[in-house]
Amino acid sequence: MKMTSISMYCLLLFVLTFEYKVLGINIERELYDDENDSLDDEEREVLIKRQFSQDTNNINGTYAKDNYYVYYLGQKISSANPTTFQNLGGGYAKDNYYVYYFGQKISSTSPTSFQNLGSGYAKDNYYVYYFGQKLSSASLTSFQNLGGGYAKDNYYVYYFGQKLSSASPGSFKTLSAGN
Repeated sequence: MKMTSISMYCLLLFVLTFEYKVLGINIERELYDDENDSLDDEEREVLIKRQFSQDTNNINGTYAKDNYYVYYLGQKISSANPTTFQNLGGGYAKDNYYVYYFGQKISSTSPTSFQNLGSGYAKDNYYVYYFGQKLSSASLTSFQNLGGGYAKDNYYVYYFGQKLSSASPGSFKTLSAGN
C-alpha cells in the first residue's frame, strides 16, 4: 500500500512539473499591454512560473535596485533598503531589516543569520523555511538540504517540505546513478 502511494505521488509530481514547464514555455502574452505599461498580477505570476520552471535554484533578473528603491519584477518594494539589499537566489533576498521571498516579506525572520540552503529550503537562527514558509517541526541545528527536494534533521526526513513519516533520518541518504 505504501509503495503504491509513493508511486502515485511521484507520478503526480511528474505531471505537475511537466505541466508547469509546458505552461512556462508556451504562454504567449504581451507583458505591457495595459495603458499604464505595468505588469498586472496575472502577468507577474506568469513571469514567476516561467522563471521558476526553468531553474528553481537560480532565479535571476527578478530583483533590481537603484540608489533609492528595490524592485521585484518591476514593482517597488517599499520596505526594502537598497543600500544593504542582497539577492540570495531561489527567490530569497534580504536587507538589514527584512527577508523577502518572491518580493514579499517573510515575518519573524532574522536577516543577519538568514541563508538560502537551496531547493527552496532556507534557515535563520530561529526557524527553517521551505518556499518562504516556516517548517515548524524542523530542528534548526541539525537541518540539512540533501538535494532533489529531500532534506533531513535529527528527527525527520522531508520531501519537498513534507515530512516522510516512515523514513529514518539516521540512515537516510539520497542516491546518485549507480548507487
